[in-house]
Amino acid sequence: MNEALVRKLLLEQYKRYPKMQIQDMVKLIFQSEFAGGHLIQSEEDSLRRLQAEFESLSFNEGHQSPLLFEEIGNGLCRLNLRALKDSDINLRTVNRFFVCTANQAAGSIQSFEAELDIFRKCCRDKELPYLPGEVEAYLLHYKNQGFPAVSHSASFRAHYQPAYRIVKSGHVKYFKVFCEIDALLKTHESINLAIDGNSGAGKSSLAAFINEIYDGNIFHMDDFFLRPELKTESRMKEVGGNVDYVRFKEEVVAGLKTGREFQYRIYDCRRRTLGNSIRVVPKKLNIIEGSYSMHPTLADYYNLKIFLRIDAKEQSRRILQRNGPVMHRSFIEEWIPKENQYFDRLKIEDQCDFVFINN
Repeated sequence: MNEALVRKLLLEQYKRYPKMQIQDMVKLIFQSEFAGGHLIQSEEDSLRRLQAEFESLSFNEGHQSPLLFEEIGNGLCRLNLRALKDSDINLRTVNRFFVCTANQAAGSIQSFEAELDIFRKCCRDKELPYLPGEVEAYLLHYKNQGFPAVSHSASFRAHYQPAYRIVKSGHVKYFKVFCEIDALLKTHESINLAIDGNSGAGKSSLAAFINEIYDGNIFHMDDFFLRPELKTESRMKEVGGNVDYVRFKEEVVAGLKTGREFQYRIYDCRRRTLGNSIRVVPKKLNIIEGSYSMHPTLADYYNLKIFLRIDAKEQSRRILQRNGPVMHRSFIEEWIPKENQYFDRLKIEDQCDFVFINN
């Protein structure tokens, strides 16, 4: 982590919580590096602890509501439980945030010690009020113990009543999406979510990010690329016509409507024909991701619609890095112009519930 960013984090946290003690600073740095995995014995046990803690919280009307998320560096945040009081988010979803974050934390002792050194410097430079000698004594004892997880100080608990979970910063950006999914699932046995948008904007990544929380089904529109025998002159002039929306309706939409297990075939781009069949088991969330997922023949089947946008320069850079120069040329000269025509002519972005700029 960049030294300037660590300093900024420590100083901002002290300004927000002036009763922080040395151990609270160490806890902050520990969480920034390792997240909160030390608290998890099992996912269900973690959920029970979260539910019990949330039920025990006091919500004082006269007190200012805490920030929903507080950035703590390294792509992590503290999600404050008190700020969830009037939210549609399900605590099971919050627990999945926490568990997935902990399972994917990739901190190191070397990096942790480097960040502790930055804390030392802040104290020596009198940017923080802790006496350097006391900091050294604490950190030496702490190292001799093997750098264990640290609790908040009595002072911090008394003044701030901390109640939070460590989650990924990505959960901040898409928090309203998760709230909407949870709200819909209260009244629907299953829901269909579309993620459309520019090539390279992160549609597949967002689908996977959401799905790790809900364990649903993901359908990729790339698997419904138009077969060569269907690429007639009239079809290729059609706005949004280079995706096989008819087969998607017949195999996926019809299958989802039955509420039973079904199969669909994926398009093999190399062989330019239909390939393997995919078996689908009914689940509560179905994510349809990819350009043309919001085609007019499909749009009415969705409960929630997301559009991801990216500027042309960043789009070109990502596609070149991801696909190489040969495919990059095909994207720039053929596929992106067709996508942009589809977005503009059919006002796809305007039909979506959420729009995110992913530059």
